[in-house]
Amino acid sequence: MAGWQDYLKLMRELTGSLEALAQVEREKNAAASRGDLAGVEECMRREQVMSLTLRGYDQRRDKLLSQLGLEGVTLSQLEDHSPDELQLETKAVVEELRRQYKLFQAASQVARDTLEINLRSIEQLQAKRAGDTSEAEEERKQHQTDFRA
Repeated sequence: MAGWQDYLKLMRELTGSLEALAQVEREKNAAASRGDLAGVEECMRREQVMSLTLRGYDQRRDKLLSQLGLEGVTLSQLEDHSPDELQLETKAVVEELRRQYKLFQAASQVARDTLEINLRSIEQLQAKRAGDTSEAEEERKQHQTDFRA
């Protein structure tokens, strides 16, 4: 049972990390909406650090599942394999992890969409400026007087 408690503890830690990651995504979205490139970069740096933490959780999860003899058991199947006295707690932990994962996915999608929209706007602005510059250059050439004659 101690092994199962360790697994539940890991799932709670993972849930907390996903909650923190969702917050970073919300901050990244806000920074992208403001056009705050430094803020977006800071959020991306924090995401990278957190991704290492998530990989660590994944390795610990695999090890604990192996110790419990539950290799290949999915999150949705976990409750069926839990000890009877921990079934309700397992169900609650799994549901909270899933809920937090969905919140993270939603925040991540919003941030991604905002970044893409802002990137397109920047590209269009740069193209317009480049077009304006080349048009202005052409117009200037057409209106120049040739004094060589």
